[in-house]
Amino acid sequence: MTLDEIIEQGESVLAAKRRDSVAGEYVPFERYDEWKRLALMFAQQQYPGHPQLKTLEAHVSGTSQSYHCRAILSIMKAFREIQPQSQSVEYEATLSQIFDRFNRCAQQLKRRHDGRNTLIIDDEYDVQDLLQALLKLHFDDVREEEYTPSYAGNASRIDFLLKEEEIAIEVKMTRKNLRDKEIGEQLIIDIAKYKNHPNCKSLYCFVYDPDGNIRNPKGLTSDLEKLGVGIKVKVYIRPMD
Repeated sequence: MTLDEIIEQGESVLAAKRRDSVAGEYVPFERYDEWKRLALMFAQQQYPGHPQLKTLEAHVSGTSQSYHCRAILSIMKAFREIQPQSQSVEYEATLSQIFDRFNRCAQQLKRRHDGRNTLIIDDEYDVQDLLQALLKLHFDDVREEEYTPSYAGNASRIDFLLKEEEIAIEVKMTRKNLRDKEIGEQLIIDIAKYKNHPNCKSLYCFVYDPDGNIRNPKGLTSDLEKLGVGIKVKVYIRPMD
């Protein structure tokens, strides 16, 4: 069951509230009891450790059915603005695996039966083509070349946007005249412009470096990820030695 389905069910329970001359306003107990437990279980699984969980648990244990039903519903609606932790971990693990194994996949494509034609990774566009195919194995809505809001007077494009997950992916490929300094400068600009995109809460930067042109990949990764104020930034420079 999704968060929206839980919210819809809660609104249905609240809409069925009744008024009693003695007990006051109340909601149908059986429906409410089942729904509040379902809401609590969902929140515990998707938002472990979140500060609102204690408040939610208190309302679930409350005795004023109609009042606590409205309070629980309000908390669940607030969760719409927060990325579930379990999903975030899942997305990160999937993307990490794709980036970590990208070079292995690219090398395997060179070894086709009878020397048949294949995809040779010569530039950034080749990287994008192969990466898009790999992303579509795991994500339903992979959008390419989405426009970002205007930054410094110019509109620019996101290489890939995972719309449902609110993740942008920027792709770079190094070469002899595109090393640490140049890649870093480009990604600093990218990080700044993606902060303004309404459907982007996380930015994953994939730097394909098959010839080892990046001299200090760990240092560059650390410096760039520290710039993620207002947006989560993850940098993958691959392959790593």
